[in-house]
Amino acid sequence: MEARERTGSSVGRGFALAVPFLLFFIGVFFLGMYLFQSVVEETAYFSLLVGDSAPVEITDEDTGFVPGERPNALSSIPSISYGKQFARLNVTWDGGGWDIRNIPVYLGSDKKLLKKGAGMSFGSFFPGEGGCTILSAHVTRDFAEIESTPIGATVILETSYGPYAYRVEERKTANGTDRWFMDAGQDADLVLYTCYPRDNDGKRRTDRCVLLCTLIDGVEVAQ
Repeated sequence: MEARERTGSSVGRGFALAVPFLLFFIGVFFLGMYLFQSVVEETAYFSLLVGDSAPVEITDEDTGFVPGERPNALSSIPSISYGKQFARLNVTWDGGGWDIRNIPVYLGSDKKLLKKGAGMSFGSFFPGEGGCTILSAHVTRDFAEIESTPIGATVILETSYGPYAYRVEERKTANGTDRWFMDAGQDADLVLYTCYPRDNDGKRRTDRCVLLCTLIDGVEVAQ
């Protein structure tokens, strides 16, 4: 009887000692997965791996998004909830354009949404509101071609309440923690930005490439 009690007690102590190690290794595993995912999204090696893949063509059937017809007038922007796709984006120019097309645009710019497409920053304006719309996306995905977009290119945003066209006026870079391009009060109608440079020898990117655009067509909210 005593031998069985001693055996059971030893097993219990062994289990108790093993639990912290088990929890430690589980924590290390999930931390490693998170860090690996961050590295994949933010380093140039991932873009090199996917660089030869076929261009992504996203269809309305994939997203459930329905672009709106151009209205005769616009009294207000329809109510759009966080995480909702409200537009799709294309960039073209004479003789060229982005390989990745029909990029879905969502309200919000957290990690979850940027895995699906481009995100609009809170504090900026919807197309047609008369202010600056600020959009971001991953350089290893939807905004991979910002660096090579020429001045004069046309950005088309087909929203749920009508289309808007913009002309790329400037391409700039922002260093480190400089966030001037996040100012919705700046002299631009649309800002597209992503991490820079795309090919960075596998290092984490801290700079940003920014396109500053001017509205050339689209119905604005009546004042």
